[in-house]
Amino acid sequence: MGIAGRGDRDRSGVAGSTSVIVVLGGVALLALVGFVVVDRRGTTGLLPRLTYSVGNPLKWIYLSIAVLAIGSTAEAFLPLFGQQVGGLTPLAAGLLPAALSSGWTVAQIASSTWAHGRSAAAARIAGPAFLAAGMAGYGLLQSSNAPIAVAGWYASLVVAGMGIGMAFPHIATAAMGITTDQAEAARASAGVNSVQMVANTIGSAGAGLLVSIGSDAVGSARLLSFGFACLAVIGVGIAVRSVRPAR
Repeated sequence: MGIAGRGDRDRSGVAGSTSVIVVLGGVALLALVGFVVVDRRGTTGLLPRLTYSVGNPLKWIYLSIAVLAIGSTAEAFLPLFGQQVGGLTPLAAGLLPAALSSGWTVAQIASSTWAHGRSAAAARIAGPAFLAAGMAGYGLLQSSNAPIAVAGWYASLVVAGMGIGMAFPHIATAAMGITTDQAEAARASAGVNSVQMVANTIGSAGAGLLVSIGSDAVGSARLLSFGFACLAVIGVGIAVRSVRPAR
């Protein structure tokens, strides 16, 4: 009876914590919407005026940056899942985020020569697609801790990291070259860092929420992986919009 009672209290505590997180998440979302409204109407906003211009792709470029930045925040929980689901040692589990980072680095170096044209546009669209495939593969393989499945985790995370690495530099370059006006171009360039920092904050909070509502370690890993994979699929559509020329 004592053990059962303690389990009930633990579950109620998790449910209560999740409710608080959901409420705070809603408040944060409203604050973000409020920021956009104020920034759009202000005479001098944080983001350049082109962000809110109809027909200008800068808004889609920033959203593409946000999708990739949010996707990168999944690495914070990878060592936890490696130990709890895969039974890995702390060292081996710590190599899971390193797999994502290695894919990111290799793809960024390999695609660095695609500065302009169709190759750069293709990389910007393929990036979130790779991220979605990698995160989905990682989530599907969470049902087993067999050596083959664990090897698949590393491979999937390399693919996800490649998606971020191949797309991010070209998206950032597109933001910087969105206009010939030097003042607006400088603000568009500064906006890349602002959007990335906000997206990292949102991604960390969202990842924590998904992990907290999982029924167990496998459930949490799947929620995080599939949730971020779905966001990356949406990111493919956003990327397609971002490569269209301004009207």
